[in-house]
Amino acid sequence: MSRNLLLTCAAILAVVIVVTFFLTVPQSWVEEESSLQPTEEVPKENAEYAYELKVCDGKLAVYFYGETQPRRVFDVYIQTLPELDRKQLEHGIPVKDYEELLKRIEDYSS
Repeated sequence: MSRNLLLTCAAILAVVIVVTFFLTVPQSWVEEESSLQPTEEVPKENAEYAYELKVCDGKLAVYFYGETQPRRVFDVYIQTLPELDRKQLEHGIPVKDYEELLKRIEDYSS
C-alpha cells in the first residue's frame, strides 16, 4: 500500500514539474526575442538596416544599427566559427529586418 502511494506521489510530482516547465520556459524565450524587436525610439542612421551582428567580448552580439552598445550577446564564441564568418562579424554584418536577424542567429548558433 505505501509503495503504491509513493509511486502515485512521484508520478504527480513529475507531472507538476513537466507542466511547470512547459508553461514557464517558452515565455522567457519570447521575452528575450522581443527585446530585439525595434521600437520607434531606435535611431537608424541608415533606414535600410535595422540591426548589425558584431563581436562583443569574443561572442556573437546584436546591435541596433549605428549603436555602440550591444542589445543582446549570445553564448556563441566566434572562434568556433569559420574564418570567413569571423572576419565578417569583426567588421559588422548589417541586417535588414527581424526575420533575417533570427535566421542569421540560428545559422551561427547551430
